[in-house]
Amino acid sequence: MLNTTEYLLRNLEKYANKDAISYKGESNSWKTLSWKEFHNLANDISKSLISRNIKKGDKISIYSYNRFEWNACYLASQMINCVSVGVYHTSSSEEVEWVVGNSNSKIIFVGNNPNDNNEKSKMPVHRLNEVIKNLNEIKLVVLMNGTPKIDNDKVVSWDQFLKMGVNVKESEISDRIKDTISSDTSSLIYTSGTTGNPKGVELTHKNWTFLMEILSTPLKFKQGERTISWLPGAHVFGQALDNHYWIRRAMHSFIVDSPLNTVDVAKEVQPHLFCSVPRIYEKVYSNFIAAIESKPILKIGLKIPLLSNLFKKKLKAAAGFSELRFAISGAAPINPDILTLFQEIGIPVFEGYGMTENTAGATLNYYGFNKIGTVGKALPKTEIKIADDGEVLIKGDHVMKGYYNNKKATSETIIDNWLHTGDIGKVDSEGYLTITGRKKEIYVSSAGKNIAPLIIEETIKSIPIVSQCFLVGDARKYCSALITLDVGAILRDIIGIDSLEIPKDPTLQLKMLNDNKYQLSDFTESEKVKAELNKNIQNLNNKFSNPEQIKDFYILPRDFTIDDGELTPTLKIRRKQINANWSKVIESLYN
Repeated sequence: MLNTTEYLLRNLEKYANKDAISYKGESNSWKTLSWKEFHNLANDISKSLISRNIKKGDKISIYSYNRFEWNACYLASQMINCVSVGVYHTSSSEEVEWVVGNSNSKIIFVGNNPNDNNEKSKMPVHRLNEVIKNLNEIKLVVLMNGTPKIDNDKVVSWDQFLKMGVNVKESEISDRIKDTISSDTSSLIYTSGTTGNPKGVELTHKNWTFLMEILSTPLKFKQGERTISWLPGAHVFGQALDNHYWIRRAMHSFIVDSPLNTVDVAKEVQPHLFCSVPRIYEKVYSNFIAAIESKPILKIGLKIPLLSNLFKKKLKAAAGFSELRFAISGAAPINPDILTLFQEIGIPVFEGYGMTENTAGATLNYYGFNKIGTVGKALPKTEIKIADDGEVLIKGDHVMKGYYNNKKATSETIIDNWLHTGDIGKVDSEGYLTITGRKKEIYVSSAGKNIAPLIIEETIKSIPIVSQCFLVGDARKYCSALITLDVGAILRDIIGIDSLEIPKDPTLQLKMLNDNKYQLSDFTESEKVKAELNKNIQNLNNKFSNPEQIKDFYILPRDFTIDDGELTPTLKIRRKQINANWSKVIESLYN
């Protein structure tokens, strides 16, 4: 089976002048590279890497949000059989030092964090600059176009770097491609680290080709069909779909310039394939519910056969899903109510399951094999079984080689060729898998009752004004919760601003709130808001047993953030950090 580099060469041969990848230029208009242009760029990067003595198995880091250079650097690493290491654009100096140092990277490409708000302390290049003196194995720092300059002897510009390979022969690249074997390491992906330092997951070329093979059953896309790249390239989900699958199917990829603009880009592009973590779908769902509840004609029209098609069509267009043929929700649980509404409207969003350690995909719901509330059946050639303690185990050629330079952790995770996922789940009589929570995150109440927080948290997040819910209950007499409010929902539902006028950036949402003579504290400290929340929570409590029910809650003065260590880059909550940041508030719920 061809690997991703070989599929890129096939695209060069068959679709040289067809659109490959588009990105927003300085004028905010789309600029597009053909497959020939993209290949040539990746080829030039490959030559320059070879000129810097990058050999088979050497590591190169890419520290940036998504941009066409990210994809090109990644593909260059595949072409010359070195190893790409994605570094999240939101990573702190300490995190960058760990990932780049632990991976033994020799070159680092540095780009942008689109949500740095022009604060130097949030810019990747300045965060790297704080620790570059500690990264002795780094020989070269390459600044992508538009990246602020820093004074360091190891730093070169993008153009300077591309000129370094002009004397490298094409045969040197073709020899590397021919010499690549399936067991060679393709990528090091560092887990987002909800606890402790992230571990580097070693994925091979075989891992990726196997995943692409088994995805061919549920995902059937053709050359030129549109997809959107917004999940960070450092994440396994983003790499799988936006680098490997995109090339495998010769799709036309549109790169989102900021995660906050994802829905706006979807409206503009109207993709055929869309992949996301639940957070994006939650936002769209919240707007749908608000529109349906506030407009009687829409609420009634959706129930009338002739009218319903028209209204559904308008809702799909408003979300950017008019031409959508398949969407995946993964990386975290999604509320089944969201999937139910979307599928009733005709938006084909399906939940799947996998993890970095098995190259992103293990199970997936899809057309003809769909059971909402589960994460689907095992993908072809994938084995799933449940251990005696309820842990989900996975076997297949997509299971990682191991954790980089960490034999102990590898031996504890892969036992007799079975990947021990750390997730608790069950498989029903039809083969559908349900995930109930993380093994390490299961709470045990002071009365000895096991409580899975994820499902409860996702249920509470269905309340429109709720942004995040963090369940407290481990070794406690009862469950309580920390709640954060959705400023966008406040602007829409309480102040009455049209959702189309509400900015996506949380900072700008707070500014809009202030411009309308309000402070966030007017709502987080409001007895009326608390009473309404309590009413909704008590109603949702009926879905759970008594020990799982929320008996008390506290509305926090701000939302959880990545910068405060409370969210991962893919917006999953970090329990240890939240417990530390809000320990006094948590204790007040039990005093």
